Amino acid sequence: MKKLLFVLYTFITLSSFSQATFSDSITSNGRKLIQILDSSHVEELWLKGYRVDWETGQPLAVSKNPKSTHCSAFAASIAKKMGIYLLRPPEHKSTLLANAQYDWIQTSSAEKEGWTKVNDGLTAQNEANKGNLVVTIFKNPDETRPGHISIIRPAVKSIKLITKEGPQTTQAGGTNAFSIPLKHGFGNHPGAWPDGVIFYEHTIDWNSVR
Repeated sequence: MKKLLFVLYTFITLSSFSQATFSDSITSNGRKLIQILDSSHVEELWLKGYRVDWETGQPLAVSKNPKSTHCSAFAASIAKKMGIYLLRPPEHKSTLLANAQYDWIQTSSAEKEGWTKVNDGLTAQNEANKGNLVVTIFKNPDETRPGHISIIRPAVKSIKLITKEGPQTTQAGGTNAFSIPLKHGFGNHPGAWPDGVIFYEHTIDWNSVR
């Protein structure tokens, strides 16, 4: 009996420790979100230095600006696949779109579309793990230069690691990546991590996603 109680106590203690030190586990909807992100082929599309179709990421022509990137187009495309509106062409041109998305998502118009502010990186990671669409955005202080936006990718991470490098993300940008920590994904934007980014989430109606 004492041995059984010890085993139960150890199990409960380890479970409590895990819950206290790690993000939430990934739900079935969270795994669906991973599949959508991975099926985007973002590492081969929305490429730096090209003009692209914002929705598919297919290259249209070599850009006059070899540094041009498409983080905001990628985020808007994924949102559209989920049946969610995020500021996109033609309502706003592709140029400096991330800065505009930063402003728009904090408006009453975005709130009416279903976007809700998330207060910190751990909550953002947990919401993505549930299968919600979560974006993180940085607006460049110089409004003539691009900001950055990425999508929080479902992942189980320690709270310590989230505090150090942020949630896991999927993004197009200077580096296109299926999975990259927020801190590194926003590395080309001084001041972004940890205090310059904002998080917003939107519930996904998985019954309508194909």
